[in-house]
Amino acid sequence: MDWFASRSSEAWPEPGLVGNFRASLSQWDLTPRRIAAVYLLFGFVGLYISDVIFASIFAEPLRSQIQALKGAVEILVTAGFIYAISVASRHQLERTNRRLERRNEELHVLHRVLRHNLRNDLNVIEGHAEYVVESQRDEEDLSEPCKTILRKTEAIISYIQRAGQIRRLNERESVETYDLPEIIPSVVERSEAITDAVDVTTEIPEEATIWANHMFPAALDELLTNAVIHADSDTPQVSISVSKTDGPDGMTAVDIADDGPGIPESVRRVIESDEHDQLAHLSGLGLWFVHWTLTDAGGSLSFDTDGDGTTVRMLVPTADSS
Repeated sequence: MDWFASRSSEAWPEPGLVGNFRASLSQWDLTPRRIAAVYLLFGFVGLYISDVIFASIFAEPLRSQIQALKGAVEILVTAGFIYAISVASRHQLERTNRRLERRNEELHVLHRVLRHNLRNDLNVIEGHAEYVVESQRDEEDLSEPCKTILRKTEAIISYIQRAGQIRRLNERESVETYDLPEIIPSVVERSEAITDAVDVTTEIPEEATIWANHMFPAALDELLTNAVIHADSDTPQVSISVSKTDGPDGMTAVDIADDGPGIPESVRRVIESDEHDQLAHLSGLGLWFVHWTLTDAGGSLSFDTDGDGTTVRMLVPTADSS
């Protein structure tokens, strides 16, 4: 039993010709078309040998021709089924692989960002809390440390909230359709970051429908919030524009522009190039959440920063309105 167990965990030796054939086959990309072609080749060779050569010798010519035609039709139909099933299986496997790769990426980033930010912020909280305890006799000196404690605590809560949003990205398998003239005003109205002091302008066509992950409204709100909280003035200006012609074919561009200082180059490079090892330059999960929300449905996230502010562009697949 021990011998069998040890042998079963190893690769069994192959005969020379069989081993070479299997090695060559493993290096050959078996696409659905090639699988169907191989089946057709062997099928017609076998048909020619059995129903043409042998049948012409031992059977009546007309009967052998009918039998050969029948066999050819069966081979063609079966090859069609094999091709269709192979295509469906391959597409399903590719979707599964993409989902697994994205999930691994999410877990990798979550681990690094949460470990780095939570550890540092908790250390800051601990240090200031100790200072508060030691300085409790002087109330004036407690103001700034307490503010720092509150600020860092809010940052930790924000990390946890973003992590929860990222976790919910893959709760549903399929993407959803969104009517941008309807969803954008709704998100603006419900966003906690949009107050009376914020000037929001929109430029949205009457018809603009997209495909997106079910967390798209939350991603849109994240970008609006990011534009407001990083504004230089007390009256931030944010503009939202939608265009079906500025982006690539089949994609709708949603631009969110602000008059803030702009997103740092290091942050933009991390998001656009997926440089996970450079996460020390990325202080939060918000932009990663937006990035993954868009890429889940085949979209993308990009940035354009100039002296007048930053424009964040979301490219999302255009839904067929017909």
